[in-house]
Amino acid sequence: MDQGPGRNDGAIPLPAPEPDEADHAVAAPQGLAERLSGSIGSLVAGLLLVPLACLGLMWNEGHAVRVARSLAEAGALVRTVPTDRRDPALDGMPVHLTGPATSATGAADTEVGLRSRGLALARKVEMYQWRESEQGSGSERRFVYRREWSEQPIESARFRVAGHDNPPFLLRSRSFGAADARVDAVPVGAAATERLPAQAVLPPDEAGAGALRQALGRPVRLSAGAYHVGAGPEAPRVGDLRVTYTQAPEGPASFLGRQEAGGLAPYRAAGGAEVLLAALGTHPAEALVARGQADNRLRTWLLRGLGLLFLFLGFSGLFAPVNVLARLVPLLGPLLSGVTAVVALAATALVGPAVIGAAWIAHRPLVAAAIAAGAVLSAALLLGLHRRPRAVPA
Repeated sequence: MDQGPGRNDGAIPLPAPEPDEADHAVAAPQGLAERLSGSIGSLVAGLLLVPLACLGLMWNEGHAVRVARSLAEAGALVRTVPTDRRDPALDGMPVHLTGPATSATGAADTEVGLRSRGLALARKVEMYQWRESEQGSGSERRFVYRREWSEQPIESARFRVAGHDNPPFLLRSRSFGAADARVDAVPVGAAATERLPAQAVLPPDEAGAGALRQALGRPVRLSAGAYHVGAGPEAPRVGDLRVTYTQAPEGPASFLGRQEAGGLAPYRAAGGAEVLLAALGTHPAEALVARGQADNRLRTWLLRGLGLLFLFLGFSGLFAPVNVLARLVPLLGPLLSGVTAVVALAATALVGPAVIGAAWIAHRPLVAAAIAAGAVLSAALLLGLHRRPRAVPA
């Protein structure tokens, strides 16, 4: 186990844990004063989270509209150009290229010095880190510490028990494109090729290990299809890195973007968003735009769900002090916690759609008006059917 001196000034002054070779838990009974203090913090966080979630939902709807309009604009203006020569008259205009894409030098990881023969190179970096989770409450509370590989940094400065420090990443995940890539005689450039999906595994080799050693100044070994940066993959320590590479090979590819002398760049549409699309295989411009629209819709729905989740967490935080005080009375705590959860869910179901609806009125007034008109018409029809006089039986 990798344990450095605790740098968490606010850590709980508990005896040093005695973990085994694997993960471990540390008991940390929680008194009433600490629970009340934590609930006040949750209340303040809720007061901040609710308006921030509403602003995020509003921004998401506006961003979705800007991207959709920009994609539609690019699809209407784009020209599919022949690839036997580059036409300088089209510089600054949206163009569509499709055909065999090649690169003489390949894509290179400029931070490490590793190079592939493909059009795009994706570097994935994971670090072996501590993760803290809280289990139980009151006198049965404990903090569980597990070590795991994670591509995202886990902030350890706020861990409650000292001695579980995660170092900063020496290297982060990133994508690279081949700067000299071209479709026949037309240059494509790195900005476009780095957007290609790099899914083919690039096996590790000693040359890549040497490049990583020189770049990071740490031991590097090959292990299970990856570069292990650290003492050894058999017993990884906190701070060790696991680096893997994937690539997009040369072959048929399609691109849509603004033509420049050195390749394609994002097209800045009047709708307010930039458009630069890339896909493996031969696809017409309409298919690239349709794929971009589908990705935009999926991203919009995912962000809607995330915004509603944060909104629910914000409303739940507002009731945290009430829940803590209610737990002082047997049987009342679980009951009131369930009630406040239902209230928070109801508030989310009311406020969330209202915010999204307000954003639609601001960004999609015609669609919002059509939906409102349809709702009014449906209500009128239902009301008319309800008021229709019924035939009196003979």
